[in-house]
Amino acid sequence: MVTPEVRTFGPRVTEGSADAGTVAWTRAQMSAFLGARLDPEHLARAGAAFEGNRLRGAYVDPDPTPVATLRSWDAELTVPGGTVRADVITGIGVRSTHRRRGLTDRLLTEDLGAAARAGAAAAVLTSTQGALYERWGFGLATRTRPLTVDTARARFRDPVVRGSLEIVERPDAALALARPIHERARRRHPGALERLASQWDSVVVGAGPWNGFEVDRQRHVVIWRDDDGRPAGYVVHRVEESWYATGAATLGVVDLQALTPSAYLELWRHLCSQDLVGTVRWSGASTDEPLSWLLTDPRAAVSGEDDAMLWLRVLDVPGLLAARRYPAEDALVVEVDDPLGHARGRWRLDTHDRVAPAVTAASGEPDVVLPATSLGSVVLGGVDPRLLVRAGRLDERSAGAAGRLARMLAPPTVPWNGTRF
Repeated sequence: MVTPEVRTFGPRVTEGSADAGTVAWTRAQMSAFLGARLDPEHLARAGAAFEGNRLRGAYVDPDPTPVATLRSWDAELTVPGGTVRADVITGIGVRSTHRRRGLTDRLLTEDLGAAARAGAAAAVLTSTQGALYERWGFGLATRTRPLTVDTARARFRDPVVRGSLEIVERPDAALALARPIHERARRRHPGALERLASQWDSVVVGAGPWNGFEVDRQRHVVIWRDDDGRPAGYVVHRVEESWYATGAATLGVVDLQALTPSAYLELWRHLCSQDLVGTVRWSGASTDEPLSWLLTDPRAAVSGEDDAMLWLRVLDVPGLLAARRYPAEDALVVEVDDPLGHARGRWRLDTHDRVAPAVTAASGEPDVVLPATSLGSVVLGGVDPRLLVRAGRLDERSAGAAGRLARMLAPPTVPWNGTRF
């Protein structure tokens, strides 16, 4: 059996089309995810969207198409009170004929190592396969929660309409207005990521390799401006179910970002007051949406079960802990166990200086001991360390240490990432 060779490269793009190597990589990645068989022109266009990314593949010569793939890029990740550089990972797939040969391990281990050497504080990914990536040190850090609104019952407590709404038809104009709003809004949510140009194309017009780059003509972008005319919120929505059969359509929220409470209220008022709309659904809402508190009947907005969203892998413990801010003044010694070595060590976290927390190597007895997976879950503040003690996934060595750590790590808002990748 021939051992595949791992290669890493960046796409070369000419006049909107990617090079042959990127096209072959894209074909393999699409196949691994049961995507449609695209013609070479569409594959070249799809590969061009990866410009600036890192493509890793496992190759068996002379076949130019890899038998396993991984794609990654650098992006800014919001942490409580700050940001860090993160390695964003996606496109992990293995050809059905080459499964169970350790290819995912080779690609992912190499990518994490390169990211750590390059100075990334963390790596993040999303997964449809539960805890598959815990073996590489990823911990579940953010969740989403589906939200469904019955518009016939949705009456808003505040009847006063504020600001103005604008439906923006041109994609370039919509992007120019929405992007600055998202850039500000994402800094309020630990776990949020900056978006690539290709991700914005997917959000605004719905075109991508998975649908043959067909524009989603059911998609609309609405901007909300305050009374002074400043854009402060937007929503992208689409018709998921037509009104023809039942007389009541279902709107699906693709993306909603609001900089003020008024922006949030008026965007939802707009969604719920449209003619012929009976239901509004948002599958990627945060776990603490305030919508029900805006309604006279909170039961008009129903939340579903939580869904795993962002998995985080700490690569630089001092760098990540020092980049965030802490609401409580305290000091603890934290020991991290990491089989891959990136996060392994013992550190003293001192948050008495709210502006410049100190993270230093420690030799004394630890207050808490936890694996890298658990650190990835608690570091944004979305998981209470005391819960992990009860689950046997965090060892509390000094009395009350988990509670003290919980108070130190408490986030200003619930961690949420509204960008799938």
